[in-house]
Amino acid sequence: MLGGAEEIGANCCYLELDGTGVLIDAGLHPRDRTVRAFPDVDALGDRPTDVLVVTHAHTDHIGGVPYVMRRLPHLRPVMTHATRDLSHIVLHNGARLLRNEITTAFPKQWLEFYERETIEALRQAFEAVPYDEPLRFRGYSGRSPIDLSFHWAGHILGSASVSLSVKGFSILHTADVMMSDQFVVPKARLPRQHVDVLITEATNAATEDMPAYADETRRLAGFINDTAGRNGSVLIPCFAMGKLQEMIVHLYSLMRRGSIPHLPIYSGGIGVRINKVYDQYCYSDPMKRPGFEVSDVPQERLHRDELVRGDFMREPSIVLAPSGMMNTGTMSHTLAREWFIRPNFGIAFIGYQDPESPGHSLLTSETKKPFDFGSTRSRRVCEVERFRFSSHASREHLIELAQDIRPSTVVITHGDSGACESLALAIHERLPGTRIIIPRHGVSYTLLSDI
Repeated sequence: MLGGAEEIGANCCYLELDGTGVLIDAGLHPRDRTVRAFPDVDALGDRPTDVLVVTHAHTDHIGGVPYVMRRLPHLRPVMTHATRDLSHIVLHNGARLLRNEITTAFPKQWLEFYERETIEALRQAFEAVPYDEPLRFRGYSGRSPIDLSFHWAGHILGSASVSLSVKGFSILHTADVMMSDQFVVPKARLPRQHVDVLITEATNAATEDMPAYADETRRLAGFINDTAGRNGSVLIPCFAMGKLQEMIVHLYSLMRRGSIPHLPIYSGGIGVRINKVYDQYCYSDPMKRPGFEVSDVPQERLHRDELVRGDFMREPSIVLAPSGMMNTGTMSHTLAREWFIRPNFGIAFIGYQDPESPGHSLLTSETKKPFDFGSTRSRRVCEVERFRFSSHASREHLIELAQDIRPSTVVITHGDSGACESLALAIHERLPGTRIIIPRHGVSYTLLSDI
């Protein structure tokens, strides 16, 4: 693991398969701006590097691609069609964020990898591969061909789990995967036959019982109704990729069913551009409602220069704003300060909050008591509530996958140490003969000695 070992970081998994080097994902760490911001390609030494497989367009999986490709320019980058089309939005946005987050441990020359011209030139090399259509390749030093297939992962548009096989040896890498239907994208469609190695995420594995979407929907509707009844507006900090599209469609559905009042929905940032890419794939990729376009939902545009003067400050509304963790300088961070002083307003968290993020500080704060929000000390009188609409598989679903395919080895990544250990113990109890690895950063592991 060159990133993402016992954390959700600069996710990158390296596999050497019979002389061919495969990197799966090249992420940008969501918060670390030291040398750990990017995958640790130096740990590879002189090992072969031939193909870069990108599983989806979230920044912690694709944001480090310019850095890795600059260090290893001979790599062949492959991904799904939708991920390729989303990449330019995500990479240019990542470049903007990096320019605002320079630290003494983050050399300015690294920004050369993220210049607009460099990203545009890099994207010309991205190769799109359809779902479930095998791609055969062999590296420069490879001794045997490798077959790769993408499978619909149900996480966001374009997300894929990856099957790899060489000389009869098989690997399934789940990447970020969701085994239940969401509001826009349907659940994963993974092969369930035996594989030798399962590499799986563990994001939600520390939680035994994830709340059902239906139960959380009822709670969210009640929160919105209560807030609107006080003549207040609801702020929902959203990740622009995936979560924003899901919530726009879900809220509109609740309004049409009469579960919540017809309130103006505000959205903005790069999410507006991402909506259009979702709409382009509303027929070609799996969708809960084929042909339905996110842009068909009536929405008001959220403008950065009007955040403190918007109509949502005067009339009940729902505001969906990036970033999901309320990072300093983002729309949701700026809006939150306006929400703090209004007791009739409400903030609804719907996604993961890193313990070091401003969003986590706000979520765990108490009404009228001081807390640290970004770089300042704050107090709030508005209501705050958390809801769970995760786009990651539950622990039980991950265990069921392992039981179905009965791998000889399970490698557990993309989760904190508690989540990884919890999933390891559960799989050990159900499949006691299975070898389980919780990999450490930069440490090599042998999966099969004679490959």
